[in-house]
Amino acid sequence: MPSHMRFDRVALGYAILRGAMLVLFSAFLVVAPERAMAGSSAEPARSLGLIVASRTILLGLVLIALALGRKREGLGWVLLADAALQIFDTGMALATGKGALGILPLALCALDVGAAVLLLRGARGSREMTVQSSSS
Repeated sequence: MPSHMRFDRVALGYAILRGAMLVLFSAFLVVAPERAMAGSSAEPARSLGLIVASRTILLGLVLIALALGRKREGLGWVLLADAALQIFDTGMALATGKGALGILPLALCALDVGAAVLLLRGARGSREMTVQSSSS
């Protein structure tokens, strides 16, 4: 198996794992808010938590669906959007004086960008090969 195919599978696997992680944490926040995050079951935190959880579940399901459908280009762009969200989370951690909380989002951002670059390059390469084979 060529190395670019192996990297492509790793990127797709990462997207499925990332999507599952988002869905599971958010579902946990909806089902057992106090166990997921202390103080999140009282209003208005509960309503805000449900809003955030619904959007996060949607993002996770989109990542999983695109990865399973092998929609590399779309998945790459969604991963870049997730990376932007991780940069925001890191910035919020730093702005509130909780720099240690910014380490995980920063690491996820790096993984998102790396997987997105691999997927977008792979999608572009596949398009170029299709154009070359159809013009021959």
